[in-house]
Order: sequence, then C-alpha cells, then structure tokens
Amino acid sequence: PFDLDKEFLLQELIKELISKEAIVSAHDISDGGLFVNLLESAIPNNLGFDITTSSEIREDAFLFGEAASRVVVSVSETGEENLIDILHQHHIPFMLLGHVTRGEIRVDGQSFGDVEEFKNIYQNSLGEKLK
Repeated sequence: PFDLDKEFLLQELIKELISKEAIVSAHDISDGGLFVNLLESAIPNNLGFDITTSSEIREDAFLFGEAASRVVVSVSETGEENLIDILHQHHIPFMLLGHVTRGEIRVDGQSFGDVEEFKNIYQNSLGEKLK
C-alpha cells in the first residue's frame, strides 16, 4: 500500500543522492514496473541491461509489478560503494540488480535481444495498430 510519509522520505533521499552526485540516474517504477522502467532508461542511449531477479518474488511481479515507493538508480562503477554507504546510513532497503550493457537485454542469464528491437516496438506499436 502507498504510504505518503515513506514516499516523502524516499524523494528526499533521491534529492540528496543527486546533490551528492552519488547516482547517475533515477527512475521510479510506478508505471509499467521494473522492466518497462529499465527499457525507458535504456532506449534513449541505445543501452541495454543485464539483471538478476529475486527468487523470493514471482518473476512477473518482480519485472512488471507497479508497487509504490520503488526507484531504480544507476551509479558509476566507482560510485557503488558510496551509494551503498548512504543507503545503509538511511536504513533504506535495496538490492543490486545488475549492470548496463551495450544494448543487449538479459534477465537471469537469458538474452531477450537488443534494445533496438524493443525501441521499435515501444515507439511504433500504437501507430502500427492505428494503420
């Protein structure tokens, strides 16, 4: 369930992470879930991602669940330790998902193709249906 106080604290933390330059990007998971979030972040620069899901959560819920107060952040390779320290200081639960790739989309070791394929679907599917 949505908790306004929890959401406020999360947004304050995101502002802190940005001001301390502890993250490269941030994107909430409220619309479409994690997989859509990652695609929306990857598509503009033709990047991909390689993530590992949690065995404690159903895969469809993990990838497409739209629960509130969840944000994906990206961090530079050299900034990961600093980010983890800040999250621990604030007692924020987190998980390391994976890493950015040069275009390939991978989930749990399985390749789902290149971001260009998803970009075409994401940007053109409605127009194709309306033809």
